[in-house]
Amino acid sequence: RFQIPPAQDLMPALEVRQASQGGSTELSWAALPTARAYFASGMGSGAKEEMILWTSSELPDTGFGLMDYQTNSAVDGWLRDRVLLSPPTTRCAIPAGVFPDGNAMLRVIAYGHELNLVHPPRPADPKAPWEPDWAVKLRVKSMASLMLGMEGPDADDKDEPAAGKSAQPVNKPVDDSEKRPKALDILKGILGR
Repeated sequence: RFQIPPAQDLMPALEVRQASQGGSTELSWAALPTARAYFASGMGSGAKEEMILWTSSELPDTGFGLMDYQTNSAVDGWLRDRVLLSPPTTRCAIPAGVFPDGNAMLRVIAYGHELNLVHPPRPADPKAPWEPDWAVKLRVKSMASLMLGMEGPDADDKDEPAAGKSAQPVNKPVDDSEKRPKALDILKGILGR
């Protein structure tokens, strides 16, 4: 039997919004109370079958390994190196022109605190014998996935937009005659299938 403190309990949903800002796309979210850091990434296509990768990191990195649970020490190191966004950060921008065709899959992650428990606890005397019966390693995260220029899933699932959310792509002018592509069609276009 063990207790999970509030800092390691399930994290709330990470709800990411996007808005066009003079050609760039601003991603924003509400700060999660137990988040230790954030990271955003995008994958899209370019001319001549190029794959374009963008991340919120200040260091060049694809970020593929960062979209998963991480240790406290790894998060601390990546915060120092400015790979991850600090806990008070609630927005970042994708510069204009990064995804020239306007199609990209975006992901944002909030990292929680890792908890390590063992029973019985390690004795204070390092020479004392110690044979743990069990150990628990608990890591938490909250993630959001979205398509560039489109709001979250409720924009596709309902005829009426949710309060405060646009049912139209945010990077394109509204055109009633234009049929909005489905997320799967966009993903197939990005992957060239």
